[in-house]
Amino acid sequence: MVDNLLEQKKGRTGATRLSGRLTRTVLLGSIAVAVAVYWLAESYGVDSAELFEYLKTSLAFVLFFALAGVLAGMLIWLIRTSRRR
Repeated sequence: MVDNLLEQKKGRTGATRLSGRLTRTVLLGSIAVAVAVYWLAESYGVDSAELFEYLKTSLAFVLFFALAGVLAGMLIWLIRTSRRR
């Protein structure tokens, strides 16, 4: 029902709508996993400082590969645009 209302707005394409959905899903999933990990750590008595160190390491790992993907995408885009000229 809400999607039907969004489709009628000018300037909203299918790709834009799908991108927003993906962003929202990733964000909500990440929050759910963070809460679940915190809850499990509290249940088993894991030290909070150790838990946050693991969280920082995980975030660094994910950001590294996300940035590598973005850079690879930009490189492919640059190669394609240079071949068209």
